[in-house]
Amino acid sequence: MDGLRYDRLTRSPAGAPVLHRLMATGAHGTSLLPYGRADDEPSAGTAYTDSGPGWSSILTGVWPERHGVTGNDFKGAAYTRYPDFLTRAATARPGLRTVAAVSWPALVRRGTLGRAIGRRVRYNGESRGYETADRRVARTALRWLGKGDPDVMFVYFGATDEAGHATGPLSPAYDRALLAQDTHLGHLLDAIGARAADPRRAPERWTVLITTDHGHLDSGGHGGDSRAEREVFVILAERGAGEGPGGTRLDTPRLVDVAPTVLDRLGIPADPAWGLQGRVLPRPTAPTPEWP
Repeated sequence: MDGLRYDRLTRSPAGAPVLHRLMATGAHGTSLLPYGRADDEPSAGTAYTDSGPGWSSILTGVWPERHGVTGNDFKGAAYTRYPDFLTRAATARPGLRTVAAVSWPALVRRGTLGRAIGRRVRYNGESRGYETADRRVARTALRWLGKGDPDVMFVYFGATDEAGHATGPLSPAYDRALLAQDTHLGHLLDAIGARAADPRRAPERWTVLITTDHGHLDSGGHGGDSRAEREVFVILAERGAGEGPGGTRLDTPRLVDVAPTVLDRLGIPADPAWGLQGRVLPRPTAPTPEWP
């Protein structure tokens, strides 16, 4: 979910009930994007608070000093050396079914999501508006979950970032965009739940990770080094892995932790030669078998 500020997410359960339920039953935590400061990871360099660098870090598991993307022009991208996690999964296990649906077409057009992915669908939120494009993304992902059999799926929603730029993250428009994305997520989780009820597909174990690429200033916009722009979050939920109380706190999960965590849940050991800079996030203490 692009440009989603954590404090706007957490302020009211009514504004994002599905995400709040996942935080209560799974695990979550926050971290600050490194910005070349003494208190940041010395090896990370600067993780610029723009979408190109942010989503590149999420998908590749390395910081800009390695994947090469420092802005939304994607100049210097080293995706051949550091591909996205769906590409790594498909390469390591050719039988895996990998799919991606996005409303920011640059993620496909610029190669952040590589050609080795089984299905890459892009809708143009830049020209059609992200509210409309996100709805189409959600419908596509629901169709895959209902009629297809994906092993790995990446879904991108961009309306929160669009609203943040237009009216700022403190605005009613931003709240509406968050609620719409939350609703889309709820439908996807319902589709996963329906799979679990199908004896032909049981037992399945699903891991869901929700994150963002950067925050926003109160006035709207990003690209600087303020806390409001640098704070990011990861929410982790598991289905089919046990029962019990959740609400586990993750210890400063970083954007680069997403890729190695996905590969770990697929049973694909990270090769040291890949040069991943993230770590595998632990499973929630006692995952819930029920989605919101």
